[in-house]
Amino acid sequence: MSSKVHCYLYTLRREWGLTQEELASLLPRGGRNRVSCVERNKHSPNAEEILAYWVIFGSLGYEVFTGFYGKLEDTVMQAAYRFHEQLEGDTSEKAERKRELIRRMFERTTGNANLTAI
Repeated sequence: MSSKVHCYLYTLRREWGLTQEELASLLPRGGRNRVSCVERNKHSPNAEEILAYWVIFGSLGYEVFTGFYGKLEDTVMQAAYRFHEQLEGDTSEKAERKRELIRRMFERTTGNANLTAI
């Protein structure tokens, strides 16, 4: 899943008339330079920043950081598929719970909604 738009942080910041410095002042850590680097895809947002931007703008991380989320989703889902293959043949209750978690992961992803047969 790739996206031409890495993130909408710049758009949201401008929509609310904030400078990078003003936005940085609302974050628990970091500065104007950090906001600039995240906006320009020089650095990925960390978990604290993603949560802070949700508090500030009311937008979920995957809505603000679409490109970052898309790459992360692909990586996690590839690992989930490999994990599912490792569980093949295991009929234990624990293995079934793990398969159920993986099924739910696939159902939640936008690009893999058709893989619920796993």
